Amino acid sequence: MEIVGESHRGSQRPRNEDRIDWDQGAGVAVLADGMGGLPYGAEAARLAVEAVIRIARTHHGSDHTWLESGGEPADLVHLANRAVLSYTERDRRYEGMGTTLALLCAAPDEVALAHVGDSRIYCMRTGQLERLTRDHTPVQRSVETGAMSETEARRSPERNVLERALGAVTWAEPDVTRLPRQSGDLFLLCSDGLTEALEDTAIGAILAEEDRSLSQRAHDLIEAAQDAESPDDISVVLVRT
Repeated sequence: MEIVGESHRGSQRPRNEDRIDWDQGAGVAVLADGMGGLPYGAEAARLAVEAVIRIARTHHGSDHTWLESGGEPADLVHLANRAVLSYTERDRRYEGMGTTLALLCAAPDEVALAHVGDSRIYCMRTGQLERLTRDHTPVQRSVETGAMSETEARRSPERNVLERALGAVTWAEPDVTRLPRQSGDLFLLCSDGLTEALEDTAIGAILAEEDRSLSQRAHDLIEAAQDAESPDDISVVLVRT
């Protein structure tokens, strides 16, 4: 397994409210996007990511990943949510902060994904890119019902309105997906600063550049989103199984 990541403050933001981290031994990678427009989004993202990594790092065997040791991805999401809520309970100045979360956990024969919000997870397998998560937004529901096209969704002023987020509710229920692990699969965790700027075809074209290292491809994704004038923070984590 190989994991790389990169995060960049958007051209219109005073600070980066995204957070990424991973622990290769635990087989865990995580990305959070603090809720822009609400107070202390960067702090919410930090708390969520640090909670995930701390728990995964301290609760896996020396020769077993966290998932292989019996970990449940939904439990990590719930504990990350609790970390954000506990912080606001101690200091009411932080009340209202929130964050998305995208999480990947790997075992030798399985990959488990969990997410809350509109940070996405993709998989590139045999040259084909597949989106594995569904945005938790009213705009996404409109696309699914046919009330809005993908092009209209990308331009909608409500595209950043979330139906689910950590810190927003006492119990933030994630969507969890499990799939067989296949050698050579390439997973992408990303914030909406990438997906608002680049269509899936453009993302797939960069990920398919096998002559470039994972670090180079992660940087190319960031650079392409900047060139497309992404207004938001841009973060990516690449995991090759």
